Amino acid sequence: MERKNVFWNMVGSVVYAGSTMLLTALVNHLLGADKGGIFGFAFSTFGQQMFLVAYFGIRPLQSTDIERCYTFSEYRLARLFTCLLAVIFGVCYLVLWNGLGRGYGREKVLVVFFMVLYKVLDGFADVYETEFQRNGRLYLTGQAMTWRTLFAVFVFLGVLWGTRNLVVSSAAAAAAQGAGIVLFDKWAAGQVPGIDYTRKAGREQKILQDGGLLFLSVFLDGLIFAMAKYAVDAKMTSTDSAIFVAIFLPTAVINLAANFVIRPFLTHMSFQWHEGRLWEFVGGIKKQTGIIVLLTAAALLGAGAIGVPVLGAVSNVELSPYRSGLLLVILGGGFFALLNLFYYVLVIMKRQKGIFLVYIPVCVLSAFLSFEFAERWGINGAACSYMLEMFVLAVCFGGQAVFFVLKAKGNKEKMNEHW
Repeated sequence: MERKNVFWNMVGSVVYAGSTMLLTALVNHLLGADKGGIFGFAFSTFGQQMFLVAYFGIRPLQSTDIERCYTFSEYRLARLFTCLLAVIFGVCYLVLWNGLGRGYGREKVLVVFFMVLYKVLDGFADVYETEFQRNGRLYLTGQAMTWRTLFAVFVFLGVLWGTRNLVVSSAAAAAAQGAGIVLFDKWAAGQVPGIDYTRKAGREQKILQDGGLLFLSVFLDGLIFAMAKYAVDAKMTSTDSAIFVAIFLPTAVINLAANFVIRPFLTHMSFQWHEGRLWEFVGGIKKQTGIIVLLTAAALLGAGAIGVPVLGAVSNVELSPYRSGLLLVILGGGFFALLNLFYYVLVIMKRQKGIFLVYIPVCVLSAFLSFEFAERWGINGAACSYMLEMFVLAVCFGGQAVFFVLKAKGNKEKMNEHW
């Protein structure tokens, strides 16, 4: 079962991460870099931000809820509310942004709207896929994610190929995402006998309260992660956005590989922490940190050697002036993978407040750095700001994790002395 879980988690993660690279690259090739920049912003920047609103930081709570504090139906109803909230946020952003004179134009507004729907539905599917993980069937998570993503991607590309219309293709992709939830996630749910469909009134409100700080933290995390992309979108052209999205593609590979290491062991790590097996817990963290460092080093070497010509050909954009920006973004991607590891460690430790308190000042810092660096030094400057922001977060989360492990170790030694 464990091998099956790891294998399908790997397949699902590859397909999910690969879809971002594939769709962005093919839109560039079929419609040009300007339309590719519009799609890249809608899909991987703002759409992803609204995914985080729908996600609401509930996955870490649900996947580590080994004591069954809440049922699946309670988690699902809470996620339905957050998905509705995400759609409202998305519409408000488009109305306010255009009202402030930063008009996107009809095509970009519609593409952004449909990609918000696509990502929000992706966030709703996650509540099913997290429940499979909580019940020890991560392979079903990988399978559902794989088939749902492939279905939506093929629909999008088929319509785009036939119509060469980005708006129609985006609408078709959103519809396919909804159909995929019914076809694959609901079907997979029927294969898990341990899912509890009962619900007590008002419990979803308690879930939202429990996840409130995590939501704010995850939302700010997504904002910090994407701040450089927002800066490029605001200060530069859609073609520049397409270039910036292209140099971000290798970070998806790093995070994808890091997820292979982190995700399958979250529930296991929760048991280690709660049972006081600190040395096993710390040993797992060290091992995963080492793997992330090696992956980042390999990505830097590969990008330094062949990254610019390969990514340029794949994305149909000229990247020769942005080699330093590419390397900085990859290094930042390594720091991002590390901070995600320590983020999950802190969630297992129930230290949500500490997570949130780090994000507030770093978000303010990232807004200043990203817009200032993008305006002064263009794409390479935005890449540098991203790397610095990820480094600061990784250091802050890692420092907290070390502190709380040492504190738990000290408490355990005192208890042993007492007995």
